[in-house]
Amino acid sequence: MSEVITDLESLEALAPAWIELCRKSEVTPFQTPMWLLPWWRNFGSNDLSVIVSREGERVDAIAPLYILRDDESDESLGMFLGTGISDYLDVVGDAKLIIDEMSRLNCQLWDLQQLQPSSSMLTAPLPDGFSENVEDQEACPVLPLFGKTFENLGSTHFQKKLRYYRRALERTGEVRIETPAAETLDDLLTALFDLHAARWKRRNLPGVLADDASQAFHRDAARRMLDAGMLRMYATRIDDRIVAVFYGFALNGIVYYYLSGYDPGLEKLSIGTILVAHAIEQAVHDGATAFDFLRGAEEYKYAWGATDRMNRRRQLFKG
Repeated sequence: MSEVITDLESLEALAPAWIELCRKSEVTPFQTPMWLLPWWRNFGSNDLSVIVSREGERVDAIAPLYILRDDESDESLGMFLGTGISDYLDVVGDAKLIIDEMSRLNCQLWDLQQLQPSSSMLTAPLPDGFSENVEDQEACPVLPLFGKTFENLGSTHFQKKLRYYRRALERTGEVRIETPAAETLDDLLTALFDLHAARWKRRNLPGVLADDASQAFHRDAARRMLDAGMLRMYATRIDDRIVAVFYGFALNGIVYYYLSGYDPGLEKLSIGTILVAHAIEQAVHDGATAFDFLRGAEEYKYAWGATDRMNRRRQLFKG
């Protein structure tokens, strides 16, 4: 049996069963209610169309979808909640359980982006009356951690440089790393927003965290992630000043590096490298099986030994 949720109140009520299914499925933090409920509150528009497949009281699959409509042209475009700012998108559970219900919704084109290669949405049968296009989209470099120690990640030369960077930073003052608590989270997020903006300002650009809606979204999402034990946030202080903030998440043994901010005046000391190193070292300590750098082919990701995993896109055309 399947149903379509079209209002936020009902979607909020689904959250406990939703996160329980996420913890049993091969999904990322970007498919959880901690991420997608704040996204809909701050960025959602038009028709919420979340498909839920149930067997009795048990939820077996969730497709977090919405549909954009153009009343003048009568055109419609269906997408995943989180499209645009999420590095991975997908159903939770088996897409075969929801794809027929998708085909019955009033939508001409489903544009299903940022699917991992293992996504069941890529192999779910094409519904009757539909054609499709499937293509590669973007690469996400991933660093395997299973069976590794921090010291054997990257080359020997890279580890030597990292030790040099850390000693150089320590000569500037007392270096401390802190993690957020409920009462300090907002202050650390404000530091993240300010540091991220400072780097982009040097390029005469606002950055992706500059607008009020984005900041409100991340404050909501980060607090939900913290409450669920999924937030991975590290702030580097030199003496009493926050100079760098790492902002990421963890789910089902994988740590995800979403973004960071750091004082551009400390760029020559490789403060960004030191920040990521701490996050990776902590992931190893916590027993994570992988560290996912998410989208972008920046050179520093491969210096750690990460390799690309290609996201895919499936478009379903009605008629």
